[in-house]
Amino acid sequence: MRIIRFSKLEKKNRPDGRTVTKIVEQELRQNVESMQILYVTHPPRLEEDLHVHEKSYEMLLFLDDARYRINGEDYEIYKNDFVIFEPGDVHGAIPVNQEVRLWVFQNPAIIDDKKIVKKI
Repeated sequence: MRIIRFSKLEKKNRPDGRTVTKIVEQELRQNVESMQILYVTHPPRLEEDLHVHEKSYEMLLFLDDARYRINGEDYEIYKNDFVIFEPGDVHGAIPVNQEVRLWVFQNPAIIDDKKIVKKI
């Protein structure tokens, strides 16, 4: 598991006026035949079961502040943070009072790869 704090990343200015921030470069250590990208909205006070993806990487880009339990520890996640879950990382959302929006990139896309570890 990695949490990449957007506020700590180096921004590079290009001569044409664009600013580019490299968020992540990640070796996946697997052949990838498919992927999926999801836009997810968690309602306020969502209680998500702790779960694991057995074979796929899951990368989350947060559009709002959130809280997550990851491998037994609680984390504050901030808007624009990027979290990378490797296969086997146990994770789930901790209830917060506001809606949480995020992009989820799953690689590879495997049907039934999500396994519940602990029901909330």
